[in-house]
Amino acid sequence: MKQRLLKFIFVFICLCGTAYAQDREVTGRVTSASDGTPLAGVSVSVVGTSVATQTSSDGTYNISANADASLRFSYVGYQSQTVKVAGRTSINMVLNAGDEAIEEVLVTAQGIERTAKSIGYATQKVGGEDLVQQSETNVLNSLQGKVAGVTIGSASGQPGSSTNINIRGITSFGGNNQPLIVVDGIIFSNDTDNSQNTLFGSQPSNRLNDIPPDNIESINILKGPAASALYGSRASAGVLMITTKSGKGLGGKTEVTLNSSMNFQNVGYLPKFQDMYGQGSQNIYNNQSTLSWGPRFGTVEEVIQGGTGLTVPYRAYPNNIKDFYKTGSFYQNSLNLAGGDEKSNFVAGVSSTIQKGIVPESKYNRHTANIGGSRNLENGIKISGTINYAKTSQRGATMGNGGSAFGQITRIPISYDLHGTPILSPAGQRQYFLPTQNSPLWSIQNEFFQSEVDRAYGNLVVGYDFTDWLSASYRVTADTYFDQRSQIQRPGAARAPLGTIDEDTRFRSELNGDLMITAKKDDIFMEGLDANLLLGQNINSRSYRYSGVIGSSLAIPMFDNVSNASVFTSSYAGKTLRRLIGYYGQLSLGYNDYLFLELTGRADQSSTLPEKNNTYFYPSASLSFVPTTAFENLRGEILSYWKIRGNVARVGRDADPYLLSSVYGPAGYGNNTANITFPLSVGGSSITGFQIGSTIGNPELKPEFVTSYEVGTQLGLFNNRIDLDFTYFSTRSASQIFDVAVSNSSGYNSFTSNIGEMTNRGIEVLLGGYPVRKDNFSWHINFNFTKIRNNVVAIFGKEPVGGDEVTSTVIPGINSFIGIAPSIAEEYPYGVIVGAQHARNDAGQFLINPVTGGFAPAIGN
Repeated sequence: MKQRLLKFIFVFICLCGTAYAQDREVTGRVTSASDGTPLAGVSVSVVGTSVATQTSSDGTYNISANADASLRFSYVGYQSQTVKVAGRTSINMVLNAGDEAIEEVLVTAQGIERTAKSIGYATQKVGGEDLVQQSETNVLNSLQGKVAGVTIGSASGQPGSSTNINIRGITSFGGNNQPLIVVDGIIFSNDTDNSQNTLFGSQPSNRLNDIPPDNIESINILKGPAASALYGSRASAGVLMITTKSGKGLGGKTEVTLNSSMNFQNVGYLPKFQDMYGQGSQNIYNNQSTLSWGPRFGTVEEVIQGGTGLTVPYRAYPNNIKDFYKTGSFYQNSLNLAGGDEKSNFVAGVSSTIQKGIVPESKYNRHTANIGGSRNLENGIKISGTINYAKTSQRGATMGNGGSAFGQITRIPISYDLHGTPILSPAGQRQYFLPTQNSPLWSIQNEFFQSEVDRAYGNLVVGYDFTDWLSASYRVTADTYFDQRSQIQRPGAARAPLGTIDEDTRFRSELNGDLMITAKKDDIFMEGLDANLLLGQNINSRSYRYSGVIGSSLAIPMFDNVSNASVFTSSYAGKTLRRLIGYYGQLSLGYNDYLFLELTGRADQSSTLPEKNNTYFYPSASLSFVPTTAFENLRGEILSYWKIRGNVARVGRDADPYLLSSVYGPAGYGNNTANITFPLSVGGSSITGFQIGSTIGNPELKPEFVTSYEVGTQLGLFNNRIDLDFTYFSTRSASQIFDVAVSNSSGYNSFTSNIGEMTNRGIEVLLGGYPVRKDNFSWHINFNFTKIRNNVVAIFGKEPVGGDEVTSTVIPGINSFIGIAPSIAEEYPYGVIVGAQHARNDAGQFLINPVTGGFAPAIGN
């Protein structure tokens, strides 16, 4: 591999020649042609190199460049300009309004900056100023409604609750369908590490919540495999490229920024409830009923209240639910210090977020600190790095039906005075109209989940420009965090009458090393043909560990520590380690600034696949053509620009760790009614027990593959006052790594195999425009539309260990009620709810039980 690389570099040098020149400092000012005002934030780059900067608030810049180099000036809303340095040390530039969408510079895979017109795949950029307008503590929530093809959903309205993001539909039966998160080149974990029953537990945070939105400069969304293939297996679902604020482009000045905001939240919508009938049913009062169809108000004056035994007025309390929720608030403060120029710059900052939720007792706090900078040394070496620290804390109520605050709040009869009835009796005993449940006000205070997270992440990049066309860099990134959790149900909880505590600690870390060699040359082989070649290697290591203990029968009230337990129900622990080595390359060709071709390829070697199948290759190709640049006569008063793009890509995805063989785990027997779990505590001694897992491992496992096709066009109309972007995409996922159910007579429940096929087809439409665009004021509006159609083409066929054809199976890892399980079913979208239907006769009429008058037993689908 090394010999081939050296041979390539030698041939490339022979073809391209060698150029050496003395760097010099070039300064200047950029202004608008319309009124001469200075332009801040203009991108100034040295053509053919990675050297770039931005103009400061007064339009000035300074940049290091060779005497015979060329500078490129680009700015959103203005035509780009390229000029020769020609030995000058001062260059002022005047920009004209023009093709802002085409000339915009975007950050693509591996941090490569590209002009928008040269990209043959769909991307979308969201600026930091648009994120902070949303007034959200979670970055993902700030993206809602702003990006076509992206689905964002929050798990709960409690502070710090997780948010899920998906780009262009589900592509894997059992793998991670969220995009890869990259922050300043750092592969950033967005896991929730959910350790609870999804029906009854609380919602932990997704870890992207550790980044404050006001520290983000921009987010670029790479939507398809062609856009993200260079990042490897985990980028098959797309990439979120997050760039945080830095000290570049300040022209040697120092800038201090202080942001402070205060926001208030209220429940947006509550259902309407009838207020004519009180507790009970069929006009009969029942003080233990959760229904509100008892006597009509006005027909009964007083009743005996359930739980307290007191005689109370029989009237409606229509604000029971409304008054349960409070006015939430969150305060965000940040201080950022930045300075320097293109050769040397620094940034440092601190931020604080304090949030109280609309649910009583819920809260989320986040405190962060960061420092970073870059320096061009005298010997030509460039070095940059960042270090970030985040500390978050979260508290939220347990959820689910039945024994939780949220399970009871909607079951309270309208004639029960929730807020006027004490939750404790004079003797200190809990009191509620349902003897087996608790008042939501008691549950909020005594049944909750809390988490404390300490996280550190950062990068170090060392680079060197051998010539003005050949450079190399090595980037090391690290991301690690500790999460200490407690799930607390104090004595009296409906689900744990004697009280229980589940304490666990989770640790996750990831290390990456990337070697990248870049060669750039304009007018190669022929005039107007520009080439850019990237060769890289990636080494990735991911580690995950967890351990915990569950104790019950808590002795001391309000002492929320597992040592307070009289009985230790169970303990658990686990760890995983996985490694991956990737080799990748990208060749970008541009002809006369209107025709662009990009070819990429990557080969990954994964530790989670069997040795004979652990290396897999996947390529991509994209093409972009700008007719309005190729044919100047196409441009006019109506058509300002036109771009056509298309791509095809294939991305592989490896397996989760330890799926190649059957493994042992702690033994357990029983069901949700009664069960025992090893280790057992008997007579003061602990008895351990292990049993073979319920899944058959597969030593022949292969990687999953996602194949994608995409075509699109982009139009600018009426001097770019209106811009339209249309995309059609189609993806096919095959060889899914999934556990398929097998006959229990085999001694197992499932078998890990490569199965199934799933497709996603859809369109994305972006429509934007300037109702008002003046020299000193502009108003831009956006509209986006997405239509995605997911279909499970096939699941398996014949089961590997006996049985009949498999056409439907429950999605693993999701808790559900019997009869309404989110499932994977052939010829249906992923996640379809499979339930039961009432029996009917041949005429289509419902069958009625003649004894009870109810429906006959339902038939499962």
